[in-house]
Amino acid sequence: MMSQPNRLAADAAHGWGGRAIDRSRPLSFRLDGRSFSGFAGDTLLSALLANGMTSAGTLQGMPLALDAYSPLLLAPRADPATLLPVDRTPALDGLDLVTTGASAQHGLIGRLLARVGLRRHGQGPRLEPMPQLPWRDQTPSERLEVKTLVVGGGIAGLAAAQAARGPTLVLERRTELGGDARFYGTVGEEIPPDERIARLVAALKAEVRLATEVFSLADGVARAHQVWAEDGRLRSRVIEIAAQRIVLATGASERLPVFAGNRLPGVSGAIAAYHLAEAFGVWPGQRALVSTPASEGYRLGLLAADAGVMVQRIADTRLGPNSRFIDFCKASGVSFTSGLLPRAAMPAATGDQGLVVSFAVAIEGITQETGPLETDRLIAAGGRQPELSLWLMAGGSVAWRGDRFLAEGTLPDIALAGAAAGYRRSDACAASGTAAASGRSIEIADALIDPLFETPAAPTTIAPVAAGNSPAFLGLGRRMTQRPEDPLGFVPLMGLDLGELAALVQIGALPQDEAGRAAGERVAPGGDILASGWTVDTGQTQRPAIPAYLTGRFGPRPQLWHVTTADARFLAQGSLIFATARATDPAQAIGTILGSAPGNGVGGTALLAREAGAAGARLHVRDAAGTVVVEAMKPL
Repeated sequence: MMSQPNRLAADAAHGWGGRAIDRSRPLSFRLDGRSFSGFAGDTLLSALLANGMTSAGTLQGMPLALDAYSPLLLAPRADPATLLPVDRTPALDGLDLVTTGASAQHGLIGRLLARVGLRRHGQGPRLEPMPQLPWRDQTPSERLEVKTLVVGGGIAGLAAAQAARGPTLVLERRTELGGDARFYGTVGEEIPPDERIARLVAALKAEVRLATEVFSLADGVARAHQVWAEDGRLRSRVIEIAAQRIVLATGASERLPVFAGNRLPGVSGAIAAYHLAEAFGVWPGQRALVSTPASEGYRLGLLAADAGVMVQRIADTRLGPNSRFIDFCKASGVSFTSGLLPRAAMPAATGDQGLVVSFAVAIEGITQETGPLETDRLIAAGGRQPELSLWLMAGGSVAWRGDRFLAEGTLPDIALAGAAAGYRRSDACAASGTAAASGRSIEIADALIDPLFETPAAPTTIAPVAAGNSPAFLGLGRRMTQRPEDPLGFVPLMGLDLGELAALVQIGALPQDEAGRAAGERVAPGGDILASGWTVDTGQTQRPAIPAYLTGRFGPRPQLWHVTTADARFLAQGSLIFATARATDPAQAIGTILGSAPGNGVGGTALLAREAGAAGARLHVRDAAGTVVVEAMKPL
């Protein structure tokens, strides 16, 4: 068996040897000509990280972390058109894969890897922002009708599936059920998460599909991308599900603290780090720093120390917090401090991996920087943002409340449950799942520990601008939107996720009273053509250039038009335009939305086939929310 330097010991404390893997069944596979090893139960992501591969490639010359959010897609060498997500695809013995996105000057990635080993700086292809998932435009190969569709297999989703009546389908994007409950543990007299999850799974009668991500929801119809293994081969498909009732138990995503170098290899969120260790026994590096705005960060640090990781320090962004976990740190000898936030991270000058991290005093008006610390890994925990993208796609509303977006209002036959609905305790999540499936409104208690004993979590940290360092990204979105140095500087909002929009609110680039409307217009991803990072500055009035990849797409002499909508909405860049509402085949498209309307007005700038453009023509734009009727105003 080949070396797996980032794999924890099989007998690591707290079961961190990897609950999901079977070490008695080793496997090996090839990526770009290089051999990697793993175990049955690994995903491609966990196996690559276990082998020491921590970078997905480079973006603007900067190494980018290999994680579930990086835009790295893999494909079987024999079928390069089948693109697979690195985090949801199972590792299989004998696979021969290639990466996608390599530039011509890089040549084969394997040739580069063979030259530099697994060093961070040269690893992987040059990556480009990915505003769309490539399977969004695939024709569904399977269509299902169920009474209840549950999106999310955490405690809330499992409770909803148990309470549902009639044919029920549960879709879970991870490769296992349980959600994030194991990370948070118990509060008070709650049932331990492992026990609760086991009970719910044992009672489950619904069909469950794992490694299945729902990417579209409109008019009671969801579309999802599924990956699975069959007969030793990888399979994938797009499925379409029509349901009478839909429960969105999509959980909450961990926000990314905003600081220079926050997406370098070695930087990870707390929840992602926990899942890799607990499910797969993977922990890159021997040393770790933990930055946290909440008490759960102490719990992660203590678990890691027990599993054999050298936890150098836990830095709390809160000033003088109280927590039972702080008392545990005192008893265990784990070093901690408070009132510090991560200011910047940069690659270490020597060694195959490592970071140099500096912190700043987290007191308003003070930006004093600490001395640099060298480490292998920085766990940069952030606050939690309810995952509401599908809610927005379905026509739901959100509003800015405190330090996050929360859902507002109701939708017919669609209900939120668990963390997506704002609940925190596992008891409350389970009760909300039951209520969501049945359609009943019940009072749900969700009280946490008294703040006198457990200081509430602080907002996700935003570090002062550190000029001259690595870029600071607003979040974990595939667009990889960078923080503007000027808070009022231009940021292309189209297609950002809620975590990125939340960061814009915090830095003052998006007014709080406009945040909900902006989320409704901009978060639900639309479009079918990958823009590869090409954007149009909406502050300019000059006619946008037509990108090279659209040459000949809509005939030899396409025209630019200003198109508008009756409901004064903005149109997502990359959305395809059709002559009729029934058309869905991308080959039938007569145009696409290139960017914002002239002068940042309503609608958008469209590239149309010459025969399709006529003043007053009614056309149909297909975006994530469905079909939008537009009117051609004037040629540009």
